[in-house]
Parts: sequence; C-alpha cells; structure tokens
Amino acid sequence: MKISHLLLSLLLTALPALAIERGLTITAPAGVKPGENIHVVVTANTAATDGEQIGFFQVEYSSDGGKSWIPVYAEKVGRSHTRAIDFRAGAAGSPAMVRARMAYRGGKSGDVDFAGKPLDWGGSWTKWATPPAKSVTIEVK
Repeated sequence: MKISHLLLSLLLTALPALAIERGLTITAPAGVKPGENIHVVVTANTAATDGEQIGFFQVEYSSDGGKSWIPVYAEKVGRSHTRAIDFRAGAAGSPAMVRARMAYRGGKSGDVDFAGKPLDWGGSWTKWATPPAKSVTIEVK
C-alpha cells in the first residue's frame, strides 16, 4: 500500500514537468513625454515540439488612453515571434496602452492561450480580459 501511494505521489509531482511552456512578454517604457516616440517589443513563443505554433499573434496599441486601438496582427508565425511597434505618445495625462494575446494552434493541446487553457472562440476570445491577455500602460507626462 505504501509503495502505491509513493508511486502516485511521484507521478503527480512529475506532471508539471510535462507542461508545455508558452511565453508572452511586452517590453515598454514606464513613461514618456507628450508626442515622444514609444518603442514597444512584444514576444511570444512555445516550447511545444508537436506542431504547435502561434496561430494568431494579436497586439493592439492606443495613444489616447484606450479610446481607440490600432491592431498589429499576424497569423501562423511559427514557434517564436517578435514584433517591434513604434508609435507617438498622445497628450499629457492620456496614457498610452499596449495589449497582446496569442492563440497557440496545431499541436496536441488544441487551440490554447499562453497559459495553456482552451480557447472559447465564440465567447471569451471576443473579450480582451479573457483569454488571458497581457497589457501595459505607459504614463504620458
């Protein structure tokens, strides 16, 4: 009985090691001056080796505090993709914003977000809060 509990414990401990690592990072300045150029870098990747790739690379940026968004989209970009985005800051007090989300597709996990959760194309994908999206706010002063 003790051996079966030990074996089960070892198997459960090993499960996290089998998880596929997916990454999504946004690198941006914390603050800029009005009208200044803003340089942002968005990087996504997957460590999956089963055919999974970044099926949808979706980034949007706003220079008016989120009133309007400009898309920067790409499809089927492989296992790793980096995109530099340059845009001008708006008026003082109106933050610049960047948001990003990825759909990883083509592997054994099916269509998943960067956290490995299944995508709900007809529901949560239409909202930027879910599936998990990352965002940064850049102060303009």
